[in-house]
Amino acid sequence: MPAVLSIAGSDPSGGAGIQADIKTFVAAGVYGAAAITVLTVQNTAGVSDVIPLEPDFIKQQIHAVLSDIPIDVIKTGMLFDDRIALAVAPFLETHVVVCDPVMVASSGDLLEGGHLLNALEKLIFPACDYITPNVDELERICGLKDVSVLDAVEIIFKRFPGLSGIVVKGGHIDKDLPVVCDRLFFREHGRVRIEEFRHKRVKSGNFHGTGCTFASAFAAFLAKKKDAFEAFRMASQLTAGIIGLSAGYDIGSGNSPLMHHLWRTQ
Repeated sequence: MPAVLSIAGSDPSGGAGIQADIKTFVAAGVYGAAAITVLTVQNTAGVSDVIPLEPDFIKQQIHAVLSDIPIDVIKTGMLFDDRIALAVAPFLETHVVVCDPVMVASSGDLLEGGHLLNALEKLIFPACDYITPNVDELERICGLKDVSVLDAVEIIFKRFPGLSGIVVKGGHIDKDLPVVCDRLFFREHGRVRIEEFRHKRVKSGNFHGTGCTFASAFAAFLAKKKDAFEAFRMASQLTAGIIGLSAGYDIGSGNSPLMHHLWRTQ
């Protein structure tokens, strides 16, 4: 049984973070384990408070899982600050790693504490195989505003030579277009290869946790020994499919979460 460990924050409303990751692992057909980095106070309307766990306790969680369960892929989500990044980094060196560099939520809420970007750049990204930033996070990582996605990707690849691929989700790009284009930028023989997956844009208010879902699905399909392009295509298809199935289900007063369990009935 393929297994993925998610190292991320907890969302008590169940829509994002660890809760979305576990639901996604089930939908994708892999075993999911979880080490919690932060506790959040949030619901579909937004995030109002964050309590980071002690780094030593986070390390104990990760060690407990890795010493007992064969993990194929590690997926990281909300690391929050440099202390947590420092605690997590040593566990990434011997695994395939998918990093969702959680810094800005879809709602616009900041999801980071002290010196996170610097810690990601120095400790986390060098140990990663893939990162899955949203557009705002892509700009922050490359360090430039109003830059094209391709230029941002090329800058990031130059800065992190060990990185194999960057997934850029298309939901926040060209929002008026009827089609969403998700893209995987992959380093191959010194060049950047681009794989695209296009799907119909769904008119829905159910987008809470889509970033977590995509990154977790990508990690899950890598754990199932799919190559990067197939894992990307399947993750895009699963996420788009769940968004479509979730349309019309109103959970909460804000940005409703995805209905992952509906995918299992397809």
